[in-house]
Amino acid sequence: MTVRGSKVSREITTTYLKDECTLEMVIRVPSSYPLRSVEVECTKRIGISEERWRRWVLQILKVTTSQDGSLLDAVMLWKSNVDKEFDGVEPCPICFSILNPKTMGLPNLQCRTCSNKYHNSCLYKWFKEA
Repeated sequence: MTVRGSKVSREITTTYLKDECTLEMVIRVPSSYPLRSVEVECTKRIGISEERWRRWVLQILKVTTSQDGSLLDAVMLWKSNVDKEFDGVEPCPICFSILNPKTMGLPNLQCRTCSNKYHNSCLYKWFKEA
C-alpha cells in the first residue's frame, strides 16, 4: 500500500496493490475541515462491487466526522476493509487469476466436489470447449 499526500490540492491518494488488482482511493480535504466532512472518491476499484464500496465510504465518513478519527485512521480502516475482502481469495484454477480478465470480478462459483471457486465466464468457456 502506498499513501501520497498533496498540500496544494489537499488530497490524500492511497493505492493498494494485490497481485494484478489495483485499488485507489482519493480523500479530498476541504479548506474548512473539520467543519465540513472530507470527500472520498474511488478512482480504481477493480474487483469491488459498488455496494461494498459505498459501505466503505460511509465507514470512512463516520470515522472522520462523528468518531473524531484522524485521516490516518480513515486510511487504515480502508486498508483493513480491503485486506478482509481479499483474504483467502484463491485464483481461479482455470485462468489462474484472481480477477476475471473480462468482468474484473472475483471467483464466486464454488464447485461442490473440489470446493474451488471459479469465474462464471471461465466455467462457461471451459464447458463449452470441452
